[in-house]
Amino acid sequence: MFDDIIFPNVLAENWQMMPWERIALTGLLSRLKPKAALEVGVYYGGSLSLTSQYVGKIVGIDIDEAVRSRFQPPDNVDIWIGPSDTLIPQALQHFRDERLPLNFVLIDADHSAAGVRRDIEAVLEYRPVEPMIIVMHDSGNPDTRRGILEADWAKNPHLHFMDCDFVPGQIIEHAVTAERGEIWGGLGLAYLDPTPRVGPPSIRQGARTSIRCLHHCAPDLSILG
Repeated sequence: MFDDIIFPNVLAENWQMMPWERIALTGLLSRLKPKAALEVGVYYGGSLSLTSQYVGKIVGIDIDEAVRSRFQPPDNVDIWIGPSDTLIPQALQHFRDERLPLNFVLIDADHSAAGVRRDIEAVLEYRPVEPMIIVMHDSGNPDTRRGILEADWAKNPHLHFMDCDFVPGQIIEHAVTAERGEIWGGLGLAYLDPTPRVGPPSIRQGARTSIRCLHHCAPDLSILG
């Protein structure tokens, strides 16, 4: 009932985001009102079904063919199946060809450091013609976070700032076993603008100390007593 009020017409059952991440995503989309969006990693369509309510056109990319059978995408959604290193460049060109400004990107697919970095740097080939936001899910996870921080953000002259901790990650309660925890969640956020930046981009870790504490504690939660 709560989800029906706060997230109407959203596929919430298998949506791998915490409530505060969902609210943050809703706030971004409602303010930005993207003309076009790209989602890398679809899964069961949770975030896609939210984003589609605020976007003119969205392309969702996933490597799993089963995505097509999990839900019926809205009319303004195209699902592309295949590897992200091939489909991200194709999607960027698609938006250029259609003369659709890409305003919003969600990266939530391969969570390895190398995979995250690859997807980010592929998106950074785009040169925005309007304000653009890139959101990266699971920025609190050690591998995902390393990929975010190792990405060559400076290579895009329109990238003004990136904060790894727009929404900080956390130890996931249902993933705590044998006094060990796993850190997931969190939203990193990058802002690009048609006006090129002056000087280097601002690369921020707004919750760096808190996340370092989580990374230190998660392998052995017995210290909590």
